[in-house]
Amino acid sequence: MYGLLLTAFMIALHAVSFQTAISQNFNQFIPRGYELLDSQSGDINQDGYTDYVIICKSPQENEDDEAKRPLMILHGNPNGTLSLIARNDNVVLCFMCGGPMGDPYGGITIKKNFFSVEHAGGSSDQWTRIITFKYNLEDGNYYLSRDAGEVWNTNSKKQKKKLETYSKEQWGKTLFRNYVGE
Repeated sequence: MYGLLLTAFMIALHAVSFQTAISQNFNQFIPRGYELLDSQSGDINQDGYTDYVIICKSPQENEDDEAKRPLMILHGNPNGTLSLIARNDNVVLCFMCGGPMGDPYGGITIKKNFFSVEHAGGSSDQWTRIITFKYNLEDGNYYLSRDAGEVWNTNSKKQKKKLETYSKEQWGKTLFRNYVGE
């Protein structure tokens, strides 16, 4: 019994220590005057180390309609540290950009060498928008892979959703750090 309790305590202590280490690592990347909004982990660059996508927010964003929300890509290193690979302040929509539905930010998804930022908003005309970037294993850069969503009217009896896709012809081969959205 004592052995089980000690083991459970050590596992819990390790989990807390790991979370504290991650939080401390994030703190060095969070811009002054911002705080962490969200983070997600995965091996995006497929090197066997845990990478992170973190999003920051201003504590005053409720009062500042268009406060930027920096998104940063952090790669894990063999020694357990993190390196800032790229930052973009235009990927994550602002707190008020969702219209009457409020904050449009929905979350981050990481799968293999892709990550997506999900949004939703509107009123009677509702919308979604998912912006996806792909890590290029050959040149080590992140490129816009897809920027798409749906639009529909909740008052319509048919409630047919219309797919909105911002195609490669519109945005070309866009690096993550150069993405400006619409």
